[in-house]
Amino acid sequence: MRTTSYSRTALMAVVLGFAAWGVPWAATQDLGVSEISGADYVPTKEASYTEIQSSAWEGKSLTAADLLSALPGIQAYKQGGLGSFQTVSIRGIAARNILICVDGVPLNDASGGAVNLGTIDLNQMEKVEVYKGNVPAKFGVSGIGGAVNFVTKNAIKKGGRILAAYGSHNTWEGSFQVSTPVTDSLMFASSFATRHSDNDYEYLNRNATRYDDSDDYVTTRENAQYTDVSGNVQFRMLHGNGYFSTLAVMASRYEGGNPGKEQQQTKVAKFVGESSQIRYGLESVGYFGDRLFLNGGVSARFDKNMASSYYPLDRIGYGGNTFMEYGSAMFKLIPELWVDFTPIDRLKGTTRVAFEWEQAEARGNSNDWSLNRKSYVGSGDLYYHLFKYLGFGGEGSAQMIKDRLDDGTFVQATGSRTLQKAKDRDASYAGRLYSRLGNVESPLSGEVSIGRFYRQPALMELYGTFPGAISNPDLKREKVTRFEAFGIYKFPGYRTSFQTTYFESHIEDGIYWLMSMEFLRPDNVTHALIRGVEMELNSSPVKLMDVVLRATIQKTEDRSHFNAFDGKKLPGEPDRSYFAQATLHLPLHFDFSWASDWRSVMYSDRANRTEQPAVATHRADLSFNPYETTRFTFAVNNITDQKYRNFYTPFPMPGREYKFTIIQGF
Repeated sequence: MRTTSYSRTALMAVVLGFAAWGVPWAATQDLGVSEISGADYVPTKEASYTEIQSSAWEGKSLTAADLLSALPGIQAYKQGGLGSFQTVSIRGIAARNILICVDGVPLNDASGGAVNLGTIDLNQMEKVEVYKGNVPAKFGVSGIGGAVNFVTKNAIKKGGRILAAYGSHNTWEGSFQVSTPVTDSLMFASSFATRHSDNDYEYLNRNATRYDDSDDYVTTRENAQYTDVSGNVQFRMLHGNGYFSTLAVMASRYEGGNPGKEQQQTKVAKFVGESSQIRYGLESVGYFGDRLFLNGGVSARFDKNMASSYYPLDRIGYGGNTFMEYGSAMFKLIPELWVDFTPIDRLKGTTRVAFEWEQAEARGNSNDWSLNRKSYVGSGDLYYHLFKYLGFGGEGSAQMIKDRLDDGTFVQATGSRTLQKAKDRDASYAGRLYSRLGNVESPLSGEVSIGRFYRQPALMELYGTFPGAISNPDLKREKVTRFEAFGIYKFPGYRTSFQTTYFESHIEDGIYWLMSMEFLRPDNVTHALIRGVEMELNSSPVKLMDVVLRATIQKTEDRSHFNAFDGKKLPGEPDRSYFAQATLHLPLHFDFSWASDWRSVMYSDRANRTEQPAVATHRADLSFNPYETTRFTFAVNNITDQKYRNFYTPFPMPGREYKFTIIQGF
């Protein structure tokens, strides 16, 4: 039955067309990309922006969380192998406050939780854009923790490729992409990808006695299999008047088992997700000597997520119990219009206006409910290059929100409160001012910025119904004030650059889910202070070698004035983390890469009672390129460990894994 379901989804994706949307509608800003050869993570002269090329992950057995956490200032949260729940934090800001997009369309939904990066198949992606200090105007500016935009394969260049991979725990991947002209004015691109893993790792079962090692034993993880399938298509047309239009469609489905607790593994619990996305964009020719570009588009997205189990005897596997199935469906519609302008040579900017409509509805055994939100967003940025080595800029946004409750009535799960309508939300404003030193030619450049950002509570934090949880319509928006100072120096003639960033964030009214009367309830409880320094060295000292060294040193402090939490470290944030990678370009078309990372002790709870020990991991990969379009890669992840340890903790240490990949271009 499962095979039929996946086949049906794949067929649906083919009929709809498989979308690849990799071309930003707005004009691309010149960020002063580094000329260091072999850079997978491309450093720029912007403090907040890094661009990750596909060569950073292809064949290297990396998840999206692994890929991002290799950057300084980013920490990964993982709960297992392929397809497991994975998120990242950026400069101490929690994952739920980070905007995650695919081709500019937000994946964050009405639940207010973090986006699961484990469901993103990197084989569909061309590059990844990472904004660590701000959310740019093209995404709305208002994000607290920055933004990550995954850009899919596009219909720009003719060609294609096939990828096949196999590794430990019966893990396999396959993908196919093609891009070809249909007529002189029409390009077509299509891709299809699928992944699977049994995820049957060995792990140390502590037998529910955390502090007694005498009864520990090694066993195999059960009911943890994962499979996904995705496809996309893009049509890009040049019109007679010089305009470009692009139509893109995407579809994906994933399904996996939920293994449950360490000593009580489940037998039938699982999760299923489906999503689809369609987007149309129109790009204008330049007006007034290419000083003005008009762009517009509309995108729509649908997501459905379900979790199911036999309760309460799921781990025994009885099929006669009540089958519990909970989930939700999310609809999102975003029409938008923006203008890129350069009125004079030294001045450039972008203005964007958008309307966002979001609908959330119950699925499964949940009581029927329906919520929707309408948002009106205006954003823009402006940069003036005052002198040859000095410029000033600013970003800003305004957002107005209107929420609506199903049938005009909302009743909390406890029956303690009834609302006839949603509470009015005040308009919110965000902004950032910055100054840049240097230019593309200068070896030394930098940036200093200060900004004020916010996040409005999500619909289901305010009014939603979760099993075992009650929402809070009185939640206030989260706010943060951020300061950053960035510098980068390119050593002339040495193909080497060194960059460092000091960052500081003051968080107010942070939202946490707390236990209240045996229910989880969100509340504004957190005031926090985050300070840190990032450092990164990129070098190609000789043509045969590329070296990357990264470090993050930070202090995160909870200042909520609750005795149990005040002065404690924020969950999931180590004081120090380091990353080192060396790549050798060997004779006979071989490449060898070694990467090591280490992070210090951290805690998985606000009271700092659950300690996660320091972790060091090492990985290596060897690639062979017999022809320009052919690549073989053998990768080993976590070389020093044979099995997973404390698998059901939020930050498990992964076991050793192998992966062999073939990529053939045409």
